[in-house]
Amino acid sequence: MAKNYGGVYNIHGWGDPYFAVNTHGHLCVRPHGRQTSPGQEIDLLSVIQQAAATTTTEDHDGKERKLQFPMILRFPDVLRHRLDSLHSAFAAAIEHTGYRSVYQGVFPVKVNQNKAVVQDMVRFGHEYGYGLEAGSKPELLIAMSCLTRGRAKPGAYLVCNGYKDKDYVALALAARAMGLNVIIVLEMEEELDIVVEQSRRLGIEPAIGVRAKLLTKLPGHFGSTAGKHGKFGLLAERIYEVARKLRGMGKLHWLKLLHFHVGSMIPSTDIVFKAACEAAGIYCALVNDCGAEAMTTLDCGGGLGVDYDGTRSGSSDMSVAYGLEEYASSIVQAVRLKCDDNGVPHPVLCTESGRAMASHHSMIILEALSAIAEPKDDGDITEQLHAKIHELASKQQPRALLNLKGDAAAGMSTSHALDIKKHGIEMYKLGKKLAKSVMADAATIYNYHMNLSVFSLVPDFWGIQQLFPMMPVSRLHERPTRMATLVDLTCDSDGKIEKFIGGAETLPLHPLDTVSSPGGGGYYVAVLLSGAYQEALSSKHNLFGGPSLVRVLGGDDGEFILDTVDLGPTTEELIGTMRYDIKKDIGGVIEERAREKQVWEMVGTLVENALNTMPYLVDYQPPPTAS
Repeated sequence: MAKNYGGVYNIHGWGDPYFAVNTHGHLCVRPHGRQTSPGQEIDLLSVIQQAAATTTTEDHDGKERKLQFPMILRFPDVLRHRLDSLHSAFAAAIEHTGYRSVYQGVFPVKVNQNKAVVQDMVRFGHEYGYGLEAGSKPELLIAMSCLTRGRAKPGAYLVCNGYKDKDYVALALAARAMGLNVIIVLEMEEELDIVVEQSRRLGIEPAIGVRAKLLTKLPGHFGSTAGKHGKFGLLAERIYEVARKLRGMGKLHWLKLLHFHVGSMIPSTDIVFKAACEAAGIYCALVNDCGAEAMTTLDCGGGLGVDYDGTRSGSSDMSVAYGLEEYASSIVQAVRLKCDDNGVPHPVLCTESGRAMASHHSMIILEALSAIAEPKDDGDITEQLHAKIHELASKQQPRALLNLKGDAAAGMSTSHALDIKKHGIEMYKLGKKLAKSVMADAATIYNYHMNLSVFSLVPDFWGIQQLFPMMPVSRLHERPTRMATLVDLTCDSDGKIEKFIGGAETLPLHPLDTVSSPGGGGYYVAVLLSGAYQEALSSKHNLFGGPSLVRVLGGDDGEFILDTVDLGPTTEELIGTMRYDIKKDIGGVIEERAREKQVWEMVGTLVENALNTMPYLVDYQPPPTAS
């Protein structure tokens, strides 16, 4: 029986139940989770090879062009399974606890604004009354269109979050006039005046929600969105003041929803329960103390996390210590207990669970171009690093600080604290360098040059050090013998991935001196669980843009269909975003000079090819010694 090295990448941790290694040693997708039959598994290498051989026809010139790397593969069957699983979890919790209302969620458009993804969410969620959440005017227009086109179930929410001006509010009211169940959530108290003014001007009665700024917080990077110093929402007393203002205007019946969001990637159900309990307390006070009896909905926001590293530990920003069932149960139980204690009818429960819905269905496929061994450090480098770290660690608080009092002592303490921080950062960097040096002494590290821009394809890695599971698509029946870092194409020293899940600073890969499979083809690395935020946050550093997009539908007996295949942004499109007129500023100028030099026939062909293809490398062939 062939060996399976998927465990090297902890695929059984983060990949269950959607990803596995098949008998050919290829990464495969199980589109229906545990309900996937053996014949329904989709071989990723087969998908990639078929997609790479596909041509697309561009709308602007009607020419056919070969699909280029990098590419995103989407599996909408996985998206449907995630959505079904979320609703099943809430349905089970509601039935088990005797909760006397329903769950009705929304998908936050900001998580993935791609047309196919948003339309799929509306279509797959139709039977559940699943809606959308918008945080800006462009997202509101997308939500209005997709809910209308998808004939969303009557009553499906369109939750309007984010800071608002009169145009945003007027647009939301217009959507309400179209028959959409729009709820305008107040982020600031003064937004109420805008809603009142625009409602009077347009003659449309709004439904209003208020965002609560809870005291419950979570640790780590994502905790900054909560607590009394958080960016969004109102503290409880100010929420009650909004209710009193509405009551004074005779408009308290406008108030329908209380919303909260304690941050993305909530690590444990203890925090989920505590936050839901605190918010339910505010909801009950609005009903009982403020007379807001028209209240119907508690929107628990986002925060349902993804176990990126597969540890299910909740001890870092890369993992959560629960699944869908535990999350749903914590919310339902907390709200039921608080409402029962206060004699308040159970509200409709809503969540804005975007990351947990979209992450699994999409992956980025990177093409390896070459692999080059890093040079070894000199023998004395390790000792020098040890000495430098010891020198920084031995620096003590200055004795002069002990003899100072008052402002002088405070000023010097602050200065010393800044020095400690500076030294700590420097020690951390030296420690990383030392660890890498020690590792390099034991094994050669290879820089795998990938057809990739870190800034365009995995911007969260660069921006917030978000880690995604990564692994080769094929040859998983062979032991990966090379310790690798991934280097991108940009002219930027940050364009390198040298940190991976599990605290690793290298990724085990295979040598590039053999083909990826008996069928031929390149060597590909998949960046998994990457369906949330990456496309929206993508930058255009060096004018590298987004990837090609491939939508894959599953079948039986290992069959699949490439439903849509779209080339990524071309060089012409990317230059155009920088306000260049392609014909006047680029093509015209180059043509004039080339004709002067009588080389236009050659130059013109090359310019046209460059403009009409993606800026990534095409058919790159490294020299034999580089692999």
